[in-house]
Amino acid sequence: SSSYYVFPDPIDKEGHGFDFHVYFMQSVPNQVKYARNLYERIKAEFPELQVLDFGETPTEPHPVASFEINTFNPHQTGALFCWLTIERGSLSVLIHPHTGRPYKDHTELATWMGRSWPVNEQILK
Repeated sequence: SSSYYVFPDPIDKEGHGFDFHVYFMQSVPNQVKYARNLYERIKAEFPELQVLDFGETPTEPHPVASFEINTFNPHQTGALFCWLTIERGSLSVLIHPHTGRPYKDHTELATWMGRSWPVNEQILK
């Protein structure tokens, strides 16, 4: 199947297809420590992915601190999904595609690992 190699429409095929937002509570030192360690492990384990800056405060539309990982093809998306399923510990992960519709991407098309968090939908409209 071509779905192993190319994202289905309407997922972006030119940029990155998926975002993985790893959430942690910035006021809980053990979570911050675990998240920082996970961040470094992801950068070492998946050097071909784009791992954005480690944010210790919430950034819209996310309600708690997070860091973001971008995947560029279905193989990377599946591999990171499998790895995070085991390695994320108690942290939550918001996973969403890039379809050019941020509101829909972060709500209707979003998938969660762990506990889901309410995103600020108003900013996405």
